Amino acid sequence: MPHVVGIRFKDSGKIYFFDPNGFDLLAQGDQVVVETVRGLELAKVADAPRDVDESEIVGDLKPVVRRAEQTDFERLQTLNESHAEVLQRCTEKVEEHNLPMRLVKAEYSFDGSRLTFYFTAEKRVDFRALVRDLARTFRARIELRQIGPRDEAKLLGGIGPCGRLLCCATFLPDYAHVSIKMAKDQDLPLNPIKISGVCGRLLCCLSYEHEQYLEIKQELPRRGMWVQTPDGPGEVVAVNVVRETVTVELAGSGVQEEFHPSQLQEASRKVGEEARRRNDEGITPAAQMEKPGPRPPRNRGERRFLRDEAESPDILDALTMFEEPMDESGPRATPPREQRGGQPRQRPAGKPQQAQPDEARAAATRRAPPPRRRQRGGGRPTNPQVQPPKNDMPPPPDAAPEQRASDKAGPRRRRRHGGRSGGNVE
Repeated sequence: MPHVVGIRFKDSGKIYFFDPNGFDLLAQGDQVVVETVRGLELAKVADAPRDVDESEIVGDLKPVVRRAEQTDFERLQTLNESHAEVLQRCTEKVEEHNLPMRLVKAEYSFDGSRLTFYFTAEKRVDFRALVRDLARTFRARIELRQIGPRDEAKLLGGIGPCGRLLCCATFLPDYAHVSIKMAKDQDLPLNPIKISGVCGRLLCCLSYEHEQYLEIKQELPRRGMWVQTPDGPGEVVAVNVVRETVTVELAGSGVQEEFHPSQLQEASRKVGEEARRRNDEGITPAAQMEKPGPRPPRNRGERRFLRDEAESPDILDALTMFEEPMDESGPRATPPREQRGGQPRQRPAGKPQQAQPDEARAAATRRAPPPRRRQRGGGRPTNPQVQPPKNDMPPPPDAAPEQRASDKAGPRRRRRHGGRSGGNVE
């Protein structure tokens, strides 16, 4: 089995395997200089030397050159101090070439032979002319890397909404896959401001406890379910995953109480045992239906009972009294069949009584006369039997000729409003 040591170049970077090269006394946190594809780099020991399986090794093992010395730290500090000036000069070059890009950070390699610029842009940028100009300016090998919002937050660092340093800048080696479904499963408000980090993307910490939330929710009843509680049945109105409890609104009183799933299971078990005991004793309707012999009569319900009562002959005869017309002396009373010399007819129950022809004629003769109707013009009644009184008195001798003519012509006729002439009297 190969003997390796785990090396990490940044605090939140990945761990790579290197050959200890005889430095078996390396401990976690020691600074060393290692050989990489880009040259010599200063790194930190993440895992002490140990034996690993060959399947865990990817590529060739690069050796550890030496332990870091004081001169190495001074050289690295000098290079870091020049990053601000280098970034300013590169920004001027970008403005000269009029490129749609924003520089984030500049970084020298440990030996100073390579200079890397990190930038962000909305789309791909053709920076070949800019690379040649920067190579002539800094006399080093230039590398431009386009990064995303998460990488930018990782390089610059900062403080998250929780008040702690960013996870990606301190200990998170890889970006976890985060989706909006994780926020829904954890009952978080779907507000972009509350579930987004400083990078503008979903919080990485949403994936930390997502599996635990799913496991706890499988044991808790869902919202809207009806459960049996020690105080009676009720509906689940809220689920508290952190406390592993549910809030139930009791059906009888409407009071909301909080219960643990074990309490609900115990109450359901007791109710089930009581139901099985009553079923064994034959108290429940299902047990009575299974017994041999005649079945108990069904309750046909109030609606069918009222229908049968309304179809009985006695009630129908009583209802006909309310259909008689009213006269001055009050409602006419209909004598029973026994007083009229007839025998009461026995009709089967449930069959409505039909009116006979003679009874229909008698009922028609007892109807009240229709109300009087007024004519459209003069307002006189339309009943020919009732005539208005005639004015047999002759007009006085001193009356005007117009009045005599109008009296001879008969009563005046009024015109309805809205005519063409606009008057009421002809």
